[in-house]
Amino acid sequence: MEPLRLLFLLSVTELSRGLNATVFRGLAGQSLRVSCPYNSREHWGRRKAWCRQLGAEGPCQRVVSTHSSWLLSFVKMWNGSTAVSDDALGGRLTVTLRNLQAHDAGLYQCQSLRGSEADTLGEVLVEVLADPLDGQDPGELWTPEQSQGFEDAQVEHSVSRSLQEEEIPFPPTSILFLLACIFLSKLLAASALWAAAWHGRKRGTPPASGPDYGYDPGDQLQTLTGLRDT
Repeated sequence: MEPLRLLFLLSVTELSRGLNATVFRGLAGQSLRVSCPYNSREHWGRRKAWCRQLGAEGPCQRVVSTHSSWLLSFVKMWNGSTAVSDDALGGRLTVTLRNLQAHDAGLYQCQSLRGSEADTLGEVLVEVLADPLDGQDPGELWTPEQSQGFEDAQVEHSVSRSLQEEEIPFPPTSILFLLACIFLSKLLAASALWAAAWHGRKRGTPPASGPDYGYDPGDQLQTLTGLRDT
């Protein structure tokens, strides 16, 4: 392994030691899906982001963030081979890393944005494993044997698969919520139009009169006049 890459791995190991980081492992050349749960009430209405930690004292460099409109946060936003989408109601940020490479290994953060500030939703350690069907040298990849400093970290046994084999996930609750709002607004608009039409029809209808049996008041007046003359 190259000394520079080894130095990078050791620095990440030292940085992640003692952190409550979740470890996600994926095969080189395939895709990896990372999930960051959070409190949907606490972070309601905020955009989310995925960033990469640059050293122990360095900043977290933003890789990709959710849609600029919070109502469309469920739309998957891409930056290169990395995509992010947010289930705002369910409280889950999903990050997709496509075509994993050795340089994708490292420490990341899921963030909740509030103006120029950002709250950390969770730390994620991404490990890239050698594909047993690939002829790539395992020494060029960051394998679990080289990350023994993460015994206390939570390990997420993610299934890494090619894009053609990826399953289409069920629509997140935010999509269902948006569709429900659209349906409800259309229903309310239709009800308001029907009520307005009904009141207008009721107001324009002339008052009902009793049945007409051919009675003419003029006939009675003529009869009374004839009686008075006699």
